[in-house]
Amino acid sequence: MAESKSTRGGKREGAGRPKGATKPEGTRKPRQLRAYDDEWEIIKRFEQMVKHGNKEACIKALEKLEE
Repeated sequence: MAESKSTRGGKREGAGRPKGATKPEGTRKPRQLRAYDDEWEIIKRFEQMVKHGNKEACIKALEKLEE
């Protein structure tokens, strides 16, 4: 009895993302941060200011706080 090679199942040739492929420029990397609920509210407010507000003003405010 001769064995025949089945074409069912397994990984298809060329399927998936090419090796070495990266995310396009300008995309944000996902981050993880653990915080208590009251801390999280402050973080979320600041996040909105950085993403949708005046980023330069946020940098200046941080520098002033860190003095």
